[in-house]
Amino acid sequence: MRTFIASCLICLLVSCNGHKKELLPAGLVADSILPREKMISVLVDVHLVEASLNIEKNRGGDIALLSENYYQGLCRKYHMSKRRFRENMNYYKMDPENFSKMYGEVLQNLTDLAKKEGQPVKRKAGK
Repeated sequence: MRTFIASCLICLLVSCNGHKKELLPAGLVADSILPREKMISVLVDVHLVEASLNIEKNRGGDIALLSENYYQGLCRKYHMSKRRFRENMNYYKMDPENFSKMYGEVLQNLTDLAKKEGQPVKRKAGK
């Protein structure tokens, strides 16, 4: 009985060795998690793609093929699949406080890009 209890205690101590293991969404392995800064870059590009698609849609254009091409280009640029993007979104959304801070950086990057291009930056009232 003492051996059993000692074995359990040793296992408990080894498993609580001070290293915090992060919980990952199903199917996501640690190697496929995009670093925070790269994920911010991906999100900036996603918003630029969406803005371009909205402009084309407002002009009356058919965006189905254009959308597919834009997103394939993003996947090639960042060496990831759509599935990996969704998994990373799920991973980062698990920490809403950090995700909100990331989106603050995304918005700042988009604002900086707009200023650099000489485009007026529209803000919602109260911001």
